[in-house]
Amino acid sequence: MMASAPGKIILFGEHAVVYGEPCVSMAVNLRTKVSVQKSNYFESTVDGYSAYRQPHIRTALGILWKDGPVEITTKSEIPSAAGMGSSAALVVASAAALTKLGGSEVFEEQIARTGFEVEYAVQGTASPNDTSVSSHGSAIMLCKNKRDDLKFLWEIEKNGKRWFVHHCEFPDFNVVVGYTGARGRTSEQVAKVKNLVERYSFTRDVVKEIGQITEEGAKALAAGDLKKAGALMTKNHNLLAILGVDTPELQKLVNAALPTSYGAKITGAGGGGCMIALTENPDETAKAIESAGGKAYKVKLERRGVYVE
Repeated sequence: MMASAPGKIILFGEHAVVYGEPCVSMAVNLRTKVSVQKSNYFESTVDGYSAYRQPHIRTALGILWKDGPVEITTKSEIPSAAGMGSSAALVVASAAALTKLGGSEVFEEQIARTGFEVEYAVQGTASPNDTSVSSHGSAIMLCKNKRDDLKFLWEIEKNGKRWFVHHCEFPDFNVVVGYTGARGRTSEQVAKVKNLVERYSFTRDVVKEIGQITEEGAKALAAGDLKKAGALMTKNHNLLAILGVDTPELQKLVNAALPTSYGAKITGAGGGGCMIALTENPDETAKAIESAGGKAYKVKLERRGVYVE
């Protein structure tokens, strides 16, 4: 069985989502493919190596597979540790392929749930954002409450925390992702922001403002108002910089992208990784980002989530 799952970018709301504010993410047309077949080897392998060396797949095997060794092959277009959901896409595609090979039907909600459990087990903590958008495709809003104004997809609960996942209907638009080449450590950035939020009231106000921007940004994108959405992205970026997750490398790419785009911002936890620019001139924006030392990826909204061939 071969399964494919998309990567993702966060459009609005990173870090603030930890404190109950909404977060909007979209699947992108960079995908990870995972092929799984039964094997005669003594143990399961991933790309020729022991599956025990890949914690995400090892954990997925423990949850989903009891029928002897398998040979797993992976191929990904998504840069690793860049904040574009590479591990989530790997988990989701692996879960779908193993589920189908085991004789069960593949349902996106079940794969999203399983993927979240795998990421939580591997990382010790996780939100269902990345695995949900990779399973569903298109765009989602993750909220602390169920919304009446959006199409509800599913609810996930873990250790007293509840997340409500909703579909966002957006028109097509162009985004250029700029990768700094530096790997950001999500746990470090989350801890940094937590320290600020606990110590200073103004940072709590910043978090609330990011939540408001997320709401406005989702409405602007749904209406096709890219100019307003871009301006809100830049505002979101400036607030994330106040929270201390910007870096000189990220800021350099943001500054390079702004003249040819509607707006630009960090995507993901920061401290490295990627930025994004909303643009109608993806070639020009990509060229500007690469001239500033980044690796550019021209992406679009990927409406198809996980699927099995």
